[in-house]
Amino acid sequence: MKDFGEPKIKVIAMPKDTNPAGNIFGGWLLSQIDLAGALAAREVAPERTVTISMKEVLFKQPVFIGDAVSFYAKIIAVGNTSITTDIKVMVER
Repeated sequence: MKDFGEPKIKVIAMPKDTNPAGNIFGGWLLSQIDLAGALAAREVAPERTVTISMKEVLFKQPVFIGDAVSFYAKIIAVGNTSITTDIKVMVER
């Protein structure tokens, strides 16, 4: 994670964000990923930006209540009308 620098967002997973199995909802993680990407994009485009697509999201293991979740984001490419970011999520139990 050294090439990503400091996390854009670091948050504790809370009970309100769980599904009936006690795992954190994937949708909650996706919204945090979206926010981390927006913060990275803001560094090169201080105007309003929107997310157009997420090409791939892999959920490798569950996130549980009380986990500290860090969202790292870096800019990969900047075009005339687009910004591509790479976002990594790390969990501390």
